[in-house]
Amino acid sequence: MSNKKVLMAAMICGVIAAVLLNFYIKAIKTAAANTKTKAVAYANMNIPAKTLITADMISIKEVPLEYAHVNSVTEASQVVGHTTKDLIAAGEQILNSKVIAKESTGSTMAYSVPLGMRAIAIAVNQQSGLLGLINPGDRVDVMGTVDIEEQSKDPNVKTVNHTMTHLIMQNIEVLAVGSNFTDPNTVDPNAKKEEQDKGGGEATVTLAVPASEMQFLVAVSDKGKITLALRPAGDKSEEDRAAIDALQLLR
Repeated sequence: MSNKKVLMAAMICGVIAAVLLNFYIKAIKTAAANTKTKAVAYANMNIPAKTLITADMISIKEVPLEYAHVNSVTEASQVVGHTTKDLIAAGEQILNSKVIAKESTGSTMAYSVPLGMRAIAIAVNQQSGLLGLINPGDRVDVMGTVDIEEQSKDPNVKTVNHTMTHLIMQNIEVLAVGSNFTDPNTVDPNAKKEEQDKGGGEATVTLAVPASEMQFLVAVSDKGKITLALRPAGDKSEEDRAAIDALQLLR
């Protein structure tokens, strides 16, 4: 066979291969276009249980519908800022059943404590803690009354005691009343009353306190008296109030 015929045969084979490749690519594109997909959240790393999920921990990928779990998370907003219930392995599809929603209390108090806060329980009674009227999710102002001993200006008296009331914290979330840290609408009213009666009119109220201020609240609670003031729903205002000396009441 002459070189010219060999070259011609090679060219024909090349054209045929190009045509077949073109048909193949079109077939793949058509199949891909007809394949239904679903956006699914995947873990970029091992995410331990009780871990706050951040954006860098997950990726959203399109996968064929048949490979997507029916309970899989489909948007980053569904998991970022939420807490894991169980371990999620790297490369695993993130399921709704493994994530605790922001508004959920989960199975323990730890799921109810906002990031940067600490749960502090203080002892109150019906008067100082509005027992029976305050519920988890409410917001309160916290006042502390303490006795302060000062050096007297009178040379005949060494010291003078002042009873001071301070506005310690404002707009603080109530996490629990007694052992109840769930939505008050889901609690049996009779069970709630029984718990209050069991405490003889006294109970503990657990507050979400900024980590930087928890020691101050504990100190005031230990040395004085704590009183809670229930805030109106939706009121987030804060005021700069000076401490009140009980002696001012006599003037």
